[in-house]
Amino acid sequence: MSRFILALVLGVILPVAATWAGNSPAVAEELDAEESYVGDAGTHGKGTATSIDENCADVKFVVSPQLSKNFLLRIGGEWQRFSFGVAATAPVPRVLQQVSAVIGGDYQLGDRWLVRAEVQPGVYGDFEGITGRDVDAPLVLGGAYLADADLQWFLGLRVDVRSEYPVLPAAGVRWKFSDQWTLDFQLPKPRLEYDLTDRWQLYLGGDIEAGTFRIGDHFGSDHGQPKFNGAMVDYLELRVGPGLSWKITPILTLEAEAGLMPYRDFDFFHAGADLRSHNAPYGQLVCHGRF
Repeated sequence: MSRFILALVLGVILPVAATWAGNSPAVAEELDAEESYVGDAGTHGKGTATSIDENCADVKFVVSPQLSKNFLLRIGGEWQRFSFGVAATAPVPRVLQQVSAVIGGDYQLGDRWLVRAEVQPGVYGDFEGITGRDVDAPLVLGGAYLADADLQWFLGLRVDVRSEYPVLPAAGVRWKFSDQWTLDFQLPKPRLEYDLTDRWQLYLGGDIEAGTFRIGDHFGSDHGQPKFNGAMVDYLELRVGPGLSWKITPILTLEAEAGLMPYRDFDFFHAGADLRSHNAPYGQLVCHGRF
């Protein structure tokens, strides 16, 4: 996969509200929980042909105390787990998982600029015999320019020294171009949104799941391919489909979507192997809480 595509899909863009300054509570809390299923997808690589389905769960909780007029601290944690249904002989891990802390902050520069720095130290691997080599600390740097309440521009940079591409940039925009339509092109979940009412919204969106993980020391030998022992894998998955969002209360939103997973990639870049999946249906439920 080209450097350009990886940079595009792995960059992390800073989400921000145009009214951040002067309207945040003394302590804000964010809870995001997601469960999804991807159906059987044909998967091919060097000497490998199999079919894989997938369950994915992701829970993230962040507390943001406002320490000064212009600075919000961000402290929390995230757990994400990909579980793959795959034949025992295929050189594909059954689990890719992360358990990490979230440490960072948001700082407002003047009336127009907001910047974020965030690091997520934790364990990223298949959780088969955890060692110090499973520990990683990806860094996210982002900035937002608040043109007005309807238009914001974003820049981001993701740094992960264990990845094949350790520094990845991206850019995006949020533009409310009519009373009902909003283009929210922020990776990893770009969307085109249509407000049915104050509480119901339709959207057409994309979803990018990605990360870098270390595989167990005996994984390759157990599958007859020792070159995979302790290998690093850059994981990438793309999804696209329509969804429905319901704001149950001002602080709680539920979303449901379904569509197509057109591309998935297990890139064992040190071992010189790529396993790619194509074209499977998916469904997803998401809960967002903002307190």
